[in-house]
Amino acid sequence: MRNNVTKLIDSGFLYALILAIPLLGLIINGLFCRKNPTKGALLSTLSIWSGLFLSSFYLTTLAFISTETSIWGIKLNGLSLTMNMLIFFVSAIVHQFSRRYIYGDSGYRRYFLSLSSITLTASIMVCADNLILFWTAWTASNLLLISLMVHKKTWVAAKNSGKLALKYLSFGSLSLIVAFLFLYKETNNLSIDFINNQSMINDSPWLIPILLLITITALIQSAQWPFNGWLNSSLNSPTPISALMHAGLVNGGGFILVKFSPLILSSTLVLTVIFTIGVITAIVGTSWKLLQTDIKRMLACSTMAQMGFMMMQCGLGLFPAAIAHLCWHGLFKSFLFLNAGSAVQSKRIVNNQSTKDLKSFSLACLAGLIGAYSFAIVSEKTIFTLQPTTFLVGFAFISGAQFAYTLLKNGNIIKKIIPTFVLVAIAGVFYGESIYFIESFLPYSSAKSLPSLSNFNIAVFAIFLILWVGMSLNTIRNLQKTKVWAKIYMMLLNSSQPHPSTITTSRKTYQF
Repeated sequence: MRNNVTKLIDSGFLYALILAIPLLGLIINGLFCRKNPTKGALLSTLSIWSGLFLSSFYLTTLAFISTETSIWGIKLNGLSLTMNMLIFFVSAIVHQFSRRYIYGDSGYRRYFLSLSSITLTASIMVCADNLILFWTAWTASNLLLISLMVHKKTWVAAKNSGKLALKYLSFGSLSLIVAFLFLYKETNNLSIDFINNQSMINDSPWLIPILLLITITALIQSAQWPFNGWLNSSLNSPTPISALMHAGLVNGGGFILVKFSPLILSSTLVLTVIFTIGVITAIVGTSWKLLQTDIKRMLACSTMAQMGFMMMQCGLGLFPAAIAHLCWHGLFKSFLFLNAGSAVQSKRIVNNQSTKDLKSFSLACLAGLIGAYSFAIVSEKTIFTLQPTTFLVGFAFISGAQFAYTLLKNGNIIKKIIPTFVLVAIAGVFYGESIYFIESFLPYSSAKSLPSLSNFNIAVFAIFLILWVGMSLNTIRNLQKTKVWAKIYMMLLNSSQPHPSTITTSRKTYQF
């Protein structure tokens, strides 16, 4: 039985089926459902769900037989199938949500055709082992994304958002194709897996420029500072498209770094550049998020900050952690965008209790230690060594403590202590297990191949820790009364605004 399953996988039949069913749904919708677009939308939705179930089955099967499939420039392994599952899952939810959200829209049929197409191109991209195929799918996904952003072509602000995104993302595609041309020149091979395994390219004088070009593409795609303008100005997109964008396409920056991680790990300079820009983006994005009154702007700044943290993980060589982070972020952010309407309608809860509660904060820190320890045990990470994994454990502590503090600072602390500690420990286990799972199919990312933490890395963690403690205990309250704070506040608020041409100042300019 096992031999028959292995032969079936090696033949490429299952992978062809993963793409064939969604592709068939797209073709039938395009050719035979012109007069009944709602039926075509249902068919497209069901085909995407089918792709999700097949990807899940394939990934489960690979876990048991430990094999990989390469066919027609496509390589199926744990990484590509995990990303496939994320793409199909988010897309299936967005398809399902859009059936009612877009109902009655004049572009209903065109919307679902584009939505299914972007799902297929993104799926091909994450599985591509060929430079040309990868770049083609990458570029096509971005063009389809821009098309969906400009769903209302008569809406001037939406058109300007699309034009701005086109400028940024086209430059990223141009940077990527130049890097790929140099890679082909140096290796005379189009296989990404072959290139990653060639030690001779590490001695090439073109390696650093190539990696920097790939890094630029990743930074633009993930809206890292100073390339974040296109994402902050994309808020005119339909809400389901915002969910797909922030939960899927923005993650492409981290994915491409993971795709070429064996090469990136050979350059300390490139790792430092990625880490530094990630730090700046995480701080700036978080600061902007705290100042927003519009929920979609707040979520956009949150995405920017989360992608900054993911880049920090890549800069430390923690690529499995980056993949786990983008997966969890993708699922959570898609939920937040699709739930944005309910959040706007819900009543605001005013917390009259003082946040400067040392008792609650101390207990939260203890819970954070428990969460960090459970994370370290499950993911087999070292704690008291100057390794990049220690950096990850440190942030697991901050996340666990913040989670616990949110639960403990309101209500009866005594009744909440045990449940809070248990919940934080479970969260640490889940997060650690997800990273351990991804590490199982990224063998080149072992701790032995990672650089040691530098003084700069340690200083950055210390800054984040101080900022977190200060915000949790509200120690900056006195600073908020000064003129300096007012200037900083206005500077951050102004810099976080979308491009003026993408803002709708009058309802009359929006055409249904």
